[in-house]
Amino acid sequence: MGNVKFAIMTDLHYEHIPDGFQRLENFIKRARQEEVDFIIQLGDFCYPVESNNKLLSLFNNYEKPHYHLIGNHDTDRYSKKEMIKWLGMENDYYSFDCNGIRFLVIDANYIKYDGKVEPYKKRNHKAFSGDYPFIPEEEILWMKNEISGSDLPIVIFSHQSLENAFQNRGISNRTKVQDLIHNETLNGKKILACINGHDHTDSVEKINKTYYYTVNSIAYKWLGFESLPAFYEIRMRHPQLKDIILNEAALSAIITINENNNIEIRGMRGRYKDFLPEDVGIAMWDGRRVTADIQSRKLVFESIP
Repeated sequence: MGNVKFAIMTDLHYEHIPDGFQRLENFIKRARQEEVDFIIQLGDFCYPVESNNKLLSLFNNYEKPHYHLIGNHDTDRYSKKEMIKWLGMENDYYSFDCNGIRFLVIDANYIKYDGKVEPYKKRNHKAFSGDYPFIPEEEILWMKNEISGSDLPIVIFSHQSLENAFQNRGISNRTKVQDLIHNETLNGKKILACINGHDHTDSVEKINKTYYYTVNSIAYKWLGFESLPAFYEIRMRHPQLKDIILNEAALSAIITINENNNIEIRGMRGRYKDFLPEDVGIAMWDGRRVTADIQSRKLVFESIP
């Protein structure tokens, strides 16, 4: 197995920012400069409409392999089938191999209620009281078969976190997947990392032998001030603030996995435009530290003795 190097971005939310095309151009430029093996975006990219074809072409015309995930907001106004077709995906979950590593792409944009499992679409999670986001049983079985049937090291991509336990930010049945990962690790499989977007921040946790890494948004932090107890006080002192606070930089990461299964993340230093969250007393949001950085890190693989 040789080194695997890839460029990763997430949560562009193209319709909600003024400079989304330029941010994607910056990402593609960095990927080319780094001569990566593939690029991947972890969801909440844009709506599947004709006016966004130019954006999609910029990503899909990259000369190396390119991969998509579906985010929860990608189907706010459209069905999952429409999004899959528009992105050019064959399915919402799938696997691919690169230089001796198997990568699993999973989809937790489902709702479980009254014994039924429905795809998330057009904000239907607000109409039901149930488990969301949720990975269906058949998809978990597919994950198990992909892991147990391969001798390759494994990396898992998802939009939502398989680790974050804050309210409904993480995948609701994440502990079932964590148990699957741990049991397969005890059986000798190497599940190196689970990598997600969604939380618009930068964090790494380790559960048993596997790293759980959240990639920061390429675009902004959503703070939803109306849900803060001090909302009116903040608005009076800072009337210019909006719920969306743009990053100055188009954040992305270059990730390298070497022959020893160690992971190097080369991130980017950044800052928010116009305002610092700590200026209004916001240090944590959705169970995560508020930051406009992607930290550079080295994650050392730990095998079972």
